[in-house]
Amino acid sequence: NSALGSEVRDSLFDFVDIGTASVITQQIETCLDNFEPRIDNVQVEVLPRPDDNEFEVTVFFDIVGQDTPSQEFTFMLEATR
Repeated sequence: NSALGSEVRDSLFDFVDIGTASVITQQIETCLDNFEPRIDNVQVEVLPRPDDNEFEVTVFFDIVGQDTPSQEFTFMLEATR
């Protein structure tokens, strides 16, 4: 279904810089806001690592209906061919 997901994969072949990090941030936030109703207060932080040709992504969020501290998930995005 072309309405699901994001275009993050396409951005991985652009420059590893602040501009591309901003685009990836918006794409991830939009995807989570649209398709993940179980989380709230989503904040995404994308740090470019040009020397390694990758982006470090950290997603901060609250789980809806749970009285738990905010959650944090970190992962690396890199282009694979």
